[in-house]
Amino acid sequence: MFGKKKSVIDDVILISEQEIRVIPITELTEESVKTGDLTLPRSDAEIKYYPEGGRAFIYGWEGNYLAESESIAQLEKSVALKSMFNFGSSSRATNIQFYVMMAALIITVFLLRG
Repeated sequence: MFGKKKSVIDDVILISEQEIRVIPITELTEESVKTGDLTLPRSDAEIKYYPEGGRAFIYGWEGNYLAESESIAQLEKSVALKSMFNFGSSSRATNIQFYVMMAALIITVFLLRG
């Protein structure tokens, strides 16, 4: 009676002069579209909608576009990893500000008690 509900799939369509590739999207963020190991900027895409639901992110590319996009994705990943493990290093100025604030807090507490 009722048919199965079809899951909506978003695709990336890469169009060059020689070929057309259709790749399913694995992850979609506000800034990027990820398809397996390829990450593309969402702002470069032309978005079209399938009649049965879902979207197609269309990229016209030639030459080094895919390689440059992948280099940018690797750079973003390395910057994210670097910031994840950068928790131990703090500047000396930050430590001084912390100690000044703690001293001001202790002085304020003693003044309010008396």
